[in-house]
Amino acid sequence: MITTKGKNTVVKYAPFRGTTDEEAKEHYAKRPRNQDLLLCINCGYTAYHAWGCYYLSHVNIMYEAGTRGVWSIGEEYLLKELAIEEEIWGEQSWLGPEYAITRFLEANSKIPVVKYVKHWTDSESHFFFMKRIPGESLYNMFYDGITRADLLVLAEEAADYLVELRSFTSDKLEAPGGDPVRDKKFNPQHPPHFWTSDVDKWWAGVEPHIKDKSKKGILKEKYGLCVKPEGPFVLSHGDLNAQNIIVKDNHISGIIDWERGGYLPVWWEWRQLTRVQMSGWGNAVIEALGRRNALPSEEEMTLWKSFYNIFYDAYEDKTGVHRNPKWKTNDREFYWTQPSYPHYRAEEKPWDCEDIAKRNREGIEKIEAEKKAIEDRIKTAEDRAKVAEEKLAENETIVAEFNKLSVEERENLKRRK
Repeated sequence: MITTKGKNTVVKYAPFRGTTDEEAKEHYAKRPRNQDLLLCINCGYTAYHAWGCYYLSHVNIMYEAGTRGVWSIGEEYLLKELAIEEEIWGEQSWLGPEYAITRFLEANSKIPVVKYVKHWTDSESHFFFMKRIPGESLYNMFYDGITRADLLVLAEEAADYLVELRSFTSDKLEAPGGDPVRDKKFNPQHPPHFWTSDVDKWWAGVEPHIKDKSKKGILKEKYGLCVKPEGPFVLSHGDLNAQNIIVKDNHISGIIDWERGGYLPVWWEWRQLTRVQMSGWGNAVIEALGRRNALPSEEEMTLWKSFYNIFYDAYEDKTGVHRNPKWKTNDREFYWTQPSYPHYRAEEKPWDCEDIAKRNREGIEKIEAEKKAIEDRIKTAEDRAKVAEEKLAENETIVAEFNKLSVEERENLKRRK
């Protein structure tokens, strides 16, 4: 099997499984050099590095999802890579809203966000080099046993930041700077669609996925009421789950992952928070927003719920899971079934493969011998069971004949015995 890493072609290796000397020689002849044996498709680590180096890297992957990943670089920096997916987006320049929102908030607010050092794009990916936010995720703190009191303090702080965030408004559904914001909720996933207040444009995207076309009128009406063309639209995060809250010394030190954010309907942040239920975090933030009069009105919430119920009763995303065959992705199945390096080292010399073939033969012979012994024992047990059944049948016949005798005949029989 072959995979590529950057501009280099690297061979992935399957361990020897044969049982003959001929197979062993053929396998060894095709065995890749240690500098060609890929152990990690993400960092380019090969058997050559593992074999002869003592270097321990402090550049490590800490998060990955889809076609993006985040690398930890020492103690102070992170590098985020976002693959260019021109087959999906049709244009390489679309980054999503995260970079624009973060830079905007860094310059115009007190909301703690990452500080970008550099951003650049090559032929395959977008890269974002940034300073690490001190602290750990709220998600991890749940497992460490965060108290309810500390959680409520963090919820109050999050609500304050959301109030400041919502003070930034626009009359368009967009990211700061004017880029579109992807709609993953009211449109099919592939091909991608963007938030729009144009009801006809929205309907053109979802119409192929509506099971009951008679709902067209009510759906367009409800959508137009929920996403009003005139706005206003407020700056929102859209995914304020515990993994995106960084905490240090029991206070929020950073809010990350703004890829679902942008200038969106006033009810959107509230709606997304209702889906965040881990340890009551979402509800705690909603209650804190309520104390600041920062929730959507009852009318807006009712309109949203009404639209949501009708929409998802009629909607079916028929695109399914989309994976473009051109994407360069990690072959997880191969590494799961073929743990290469220990086997590779065990085959360092030609005679090592012959020894493995011999052990494989002996292993098969041992298994076959054990199988035959079990079969023999089963046959012996079956033979004994058959004899016992015949004896039992004979005894049952004798007992039956004895029971047919009269009392006098039984007594005579006993006396003769």
